[in-house]
Amino acid sequence: MNGKSNLKVSIVPNGKTLLKSLTIAFYIVCLSVCPLARSGDGQVQQPENQKIDISVDPRVELMGIVFRLAGNPEFNDGTLRPYVNAIERHLGDFDNHPVVKMAAELRLKRSMSCDGPMSLAVHIDRDYRLRKTSEQWPSNLDSRWHKHETAEFLQKLRQFAAETKFDEFFRAQGGIYEEGMRSCREVMAPLNLSDWLVEFFGVKDCGQLKLVLGFVNGFSNYGVRFTTDQIAEKYAIVGMRPFDPANTVIFRPMQIGTTVHEFCHSFANPVVEKHLEQLRPAGERLFAAHESTMRMMGYQKADSILYETAVRACVMCFVREKLEPMYLGYFLEYEVKAGFDWIEDAGNFLNNYEDNRDPYPTFESFFPEFVDFLNDYAAKS
Repeated sequence: MNGKSNLKVSIVPNGKTLLKSLTIAFYIVCLSVCPLARSGDGQVQQPENQKIDISVDPRVELMGIVFRLAGNPEFNDGTLRPYVNAIERHLGDFDNHPVVKMAAELRLKRSMSCDGPMSLAVHIDRDYRLRKTSEQWPSNLDSRWHKHETAEFLQKLRQFAAETKFDEFFRAQGGIYEEGMRSCREVMAPLNLSDWLVEFFGVKDCGQLKLVLGFVNGFSNYGVRFTTDQIAEKYAIVGMRPFDPANTVIFRPMQIGTTVHEFCHSFANPVVEKHLEQLRPAGERLFAAHESTMRMMGYQKADSILYETAVRACVMCFVREKLEPMYLGYFLEYEVKAGFDWIEDAGNFLNNYEDNRDPYPTFESFFPEFVDFLNDYAAKS
């Protein structure tokens, strides 16, 4: 647990700047090449990364398409044009379907957007029925989903899938899906991300890590999870978006940071939840000082930026350890432009955790120290 890998991944920029993404890491530089780690004899090592399942998930695509047809902007922005054309040809005539109308109503009534639909997507099975858990109502399902409304929504969703022959649509897109998955495997293979997550958070088992490429998600990315007594699934749903005029289907190295960020939510969020009451003074001060920027970024309340602060500080630790030093500068520059100008101090404070793993074997055991730090920092800001 105390040892750190010396692997540094070099990501070579092509010099083009990108500021459109609403998520994290070194996205301000458009990156094109990710050389793999090299061994001492100069041979390229390509470690198998089989602990992370990389896929395109029909549940995610179906849910995203329904909310796209309902007008949610996060599912209508930055999507690959050939994929949009396929959606419009096969599904565009169903924009008045009852499930689409209900999705629009839920958006107005419950602010159902962004990670709300994606949370439900991982809580349903491939027949689009709610997966069984040991709880009366799944605690990890986004709280905007209410029991009776959810049952009605899923009934209409099943009707939509049958009437649109969604399974046929999904199979027909197999070629474009495979292009994305192939490029994603090439980028993610040398990172051994699952090992870093185990070591950094001090957990014995990551559970099932699922990197899902969301072809209808565009610039939006989400970290959601599904758990039962026997299952612990942690999802990074990363939007696939165009990077060039040809709409080449590719998972870029710049999306590494997004992936780390979304997986970190599944590890950090439960810890933050346990300390929300103690953290709220800091959250309220930071939110009040940066409210306009936070709202533009999609964070509408103080609690949201507390989760984001913990996750972004963790990602800073990943960038510092795994990537070449220049990318730490890119990462921090983006954080400041995104309104999180305290992340450098928060990430530096986590050095106290990384350097003292004997008294603090887990991220959770160290977190009370982080609570004190953030409250002190916010009070002085």
